[in-house]
Amino acid sequence: MDYRVILAACALTAVFAAGSAGQAPGPGQASDTGPRKVGQAPLVSYDFSGNSAGGLAQEETYVSGENSGGSGMNPVLRVALGFMVPGLPQYLSGQWRSYGYFALEGASLAGLVVLNSQGSSRQERYIQLSRLARSNYVYPGLRNNPEEITDPSLHGLGEYYEDMTKWPSSGDYDDDPSLDGVQPESDPQTYNGHQWEIAKINSYSGTSGGLPVAESRQEEINALEAYKNKVYPAQYNWDWTGLDLENERYHELFYDSEDALRRRSTFATILLANHLISGLDVLIQERINSSRQLRAARLGLHLEACRPGAPGDRGLRPRVCLSHRF
Repeated sequence: MDYRVILAACALTAVFAAGSAGQAPGPGQASDTGPRKVGQAPLVSYDFSGNSAGGLAQEETYVSGENSGGSGMNPVLRVALGFMVPGLPQYLSGQWRSYGYFALEGASLAGLVVLNSQGSSRQERYIQLSRLARSNYVYPGLRNNPEEITDPSLHGLGEYYEDMTKWPSSGDYDDDPSLDGVQPESDPQTYNGHQWEIAKINSYSGTSGGLPVAESRQEEINALEAYKNKVYPAQYNWDWTGLDLENERYHELFYDSEDALRRRSTFATILLANHLISGLDVLIQERINSSRQLRAARLGLHLEACRPGAPGDRGLRPRVCLSHRF
């Protein structure tokens, strides 16, 4: 659904950017960027319509504006402002589509603020519940002290809270502390036990009854190192046993928070697209309306409405002409 929102927003913004006909003239005058009526100045037109009948042009001829806007702003500054503040250059030029940029900018910023607040609030709440699961874990003869446990902040623990939604218990980091070294968790129903099974499958080359078996001491060492690299430190062990309601609430808060933060990125994409399209809109205006070559040669493009030039023709025909002023 997120990509549909992005496409719809971009399409809406593109429509506003392309709608050059929707100009907002100032009080008592026409906008410089929109079509304006030409007076009685001498005008030589060259017809590009391809109409061999050569229809007679109406007395009123409309010529495209020759400058980029009524603000008199430097073109480079206008383009930069279009990228930084979407809609402002268009507003200063009296163009109605500026309100489309303003609306999209406001909606995107509001969405970012609201979703960021929702995601962060739910994140804080499920982190508090994770502390209950950690304090509920029992080491061999020792229960975790919640006052001595900090929230996970070690490198590589980015998926810690997600793993707490997938596994009811982490299992022991060291299954038998009375022995030298680390004895991996043997229960495959726990997170640590599952990681030990994967480490053995990837490191052991032999099998016995369908179970992986080490063929050398080096394979055992490799499997143990792989296990240590995948499991979490002992102080971060957790256990949801007896905390069914808290576990259910933890799942709800976690996925609600992830959804809000994911949708936040959608609004960030729309916000970025609004800035890019606004800047490109101004850039295209400058290229079309402020072309140095056309101004230096006193040339212009204009649209004429021609009366029918052949019997049987009905209505007026549009004609694009190149004009030169003396």
